[in-house]
Amino acid sequence: MKREDGFIYPHVFAVILLFLLILGSMTIGFQKELKSAELAISFYQKQQLFRLGLSEAANKLNRICDQPLSPIVTEEGRVTLKRIGCDDRKKLVRLLVNIETKGGVTDERELEMNKETGEINQWISTY
Repeated sequence: MKREDGFIYPHVFAVILLFLLILGSMTIGFQKELKSAELAISFYQKQQLFRLGLSEAANKLNRICDQPLSPIVTEEGRVTLKRIGCDDRKKLVRLLVNIETKGGVTDERELEMNKETGEINQWISTY
């Protein structure tokens, strides 16, 4: 491994540097994969919470204009429905669906539903 004067042979030094380069690139690749997986999980958590908010709005649709809305807390996070407006003449209900995941990701969307049929007229991202 070493010469008599104490220096490492150049080919051994090159092999060590190559090994460290490969190890470093693998570490960077793993970090990118983990970040990508975290973003995918966060996206699916947000979608699940929006579905929960939509389901809750559909269940309470006939009395949503009369009663105050309470937040829904689940394992994935928290869903808050905020009433924007109720138009009895046009039979429309407008809500703001605000979600917050356990990881701290927040998002909100505006929801407009037909009060008679429960169908979604608009589902708009506010950002």
